[in-house]
Amino acid sequence: MAFGVPENQAITVAETLYDAFEDKFKKLFGSKEKSIPLIAEHLRNDRIVVTFHDNTIVGVGGLRFDGKGPIDINFWQLLQSLKWGIFRFLVFYWVFENEVEQNEILVDMLAVTHTMRGKGIGRELMNFIIDFARSRGYEQVKLFVIDTNMKAKTFYERIGFKEKSMHSLMFPWNRLVGFNRAFEMIYKAP
Repeated sequence: MAFGVPENQAITVAETLYDAFEDKFKKLFGSKEKSIPLIAEHLRNDRIVVTFHDNTIVGVGGLRFDGKGPIDINFWQLLQSLKWGIFRFLVFYWVFENEVEQNEILVDMLAVTHTMRGKGIGRELMNFIIDFARSRGYEQVKLFVIDTNMKAKTFYERIGFKEKSMHSLMFPWNRLVGFNRAFEMIYKAP
């Protein structure tokens, strides 16, 4: 397990993330064919954690801290790539964007390949991220879980995350994005 996208593996990392967050990326960037190359091109090595099994990427974590996230793309790059799709991006961006305090790391994305789910990969990734946060002096690790993924919420609670608050989406946004609430969860990492 390490930070960074291995050479020639950006597409694999992007596919792993897209498969786990298809609804989110489809709303932001459009089709799978458009999303994967865009994600792959703009991954930040210092915000992406990957884990392997038999030299194959089986898990990816995307972190946001110190004002930067796992996908680093500016407005002009988005406009060039998405063209008129930029309006779709702008409509949905605010729903998926979360603020990060100076004392915390946000787990923006955590993805494990379908074939490796239930084998401890997600727990290993989270332990690595928590250890990283501690080693850098961050006080907490934060993440959000949507109400349609209660299995993930239970998983994070088993690791030690506590629900801090619940954020509700009002109509019509809840219908457009496919969930009603997101649970903000915190892991204290002193």
